[in-house]
Amino acid sequence: MAETRVPSERYAAIADDLIEHEGWLAPIAHSDVRIAYLSSDAKKTSHGKMVFGQCEKVPDRYKWAVPYDFAIVIYEPNVAGFGEERLRTLMLHELMHVGVYANEDGEEVYKIVPHDLEDFRSIVECFGMDWASAG
Repeated sequence: MAETRVPSERYAAIADDLIEHEGWLAPIAHSDVRIAYLSSDAKKTSHGKMVFGQCEKVPDRYKWAVPYDFAIVIYEPNVAGFGEERLRTLMLHELMHVGVYANEDGEEVYKIVPHDLEDFRSIVECFGMDWASAG
């Protein structure tokens, strides 16, 4: 069965709140970046590990049809037991992958930001290394 992805107002609201209140996300808050927030019915895994969410940069070749720069996908079967705080932490994690930079002409450039550890150092410092597996 093919994966179904649909827009999620719930995840958009969580992201909007985080972008407004989390200083780490100031580059997003002060940019023109467009992010789609999607819910997926897939049970995604990678290298034997469950994937809770993923941030994808929309390739330039699809910009004519897709009005977004990034898509954040949350895999519903894999987050079924998450409470609101874990979902917020997951969304913060995914938003930290959204890189907003200025090129030499001052124009905004968007790139995926890789983890600086197995996760992001700032998330580990605030929420611990096992935030995603906590009950």
